[in-house]
Amino acid sequence: QEHGPGLAALLRALGEPRPPAQLGPLLCNLSQLPEGRRGLLDRSRCSVQRLLPFTQDRDSVVRRRGIVGALRNCCFQHGETPGQPGLPQPLA
Repeated sequence: QEHGPGLAALLRALGEPRPPAQLGPLLCNLSQLPEGRRGLLDRSRCSVQRLLPFTQDRDSVVRRRGIVGALRNCCFQHGETPGQPGLPQPLA
């Protein structure tokens, strides 16, 4: 749910002393959906700022890879083909 309690609860879990390792892959999977990316990129949630420290997480490779994947999906709209409605057209 883009504006429901789901994403907020996941982001709160990042603030726990030992966030679950599977939280990274879960966020990565959610970021593959347009609604998930919009939720993560919503400036009022400060999600990106919460995710960035986990890109250097030494405690869990699983969590780190998932967070990096989520950020990649948000930045590059990973998995969407050029020419799709709503995406910038490639330069000729």
